[in-house]
Amino acid sequence: MSEKHSAALRLRWSDPGERERQSSATKARWADPVEREKLKAALADPISRAKISAAARSAWADPETRMARTASLKTAHGKPEFREKIRAATRARWADPAMREKIIAGMEVARKRRENKNIADC
Repeated sequence: MSEKHSAALRLRWSDPGERERQSSATKARWADPVEREKLKAALADPISRAKISAAARSAWADPETRMARTASLKTAHGKPEFREKIRAATRARWADPAMREKIIAGMEVARKRRENKNIADC
């Protein structure tokens, strides 16, 4: 992506009204069953997944991009309202018996995988 294009996108996304319009459009697409299936199929396609993966690896390999993203994440994760939102979501997941079983089963699979690789439990 060119620097000119990147600057245009940053300017566009800095407008709260534009962010709201994009958010509403995306939510509407995912709410439509036909569109949802198209999106899910596109995201599950191995070629699409490979492109997304390559772009993510490339972006994280750039030291400037890595520093900017890391700083942004640290800032966001340090905010009390963000931490409270995550805390509430985690408590809600653990309060749901079906989700609790799913989480515990996943933890057990991870534990067995570590044992099979002779990696100490963390």
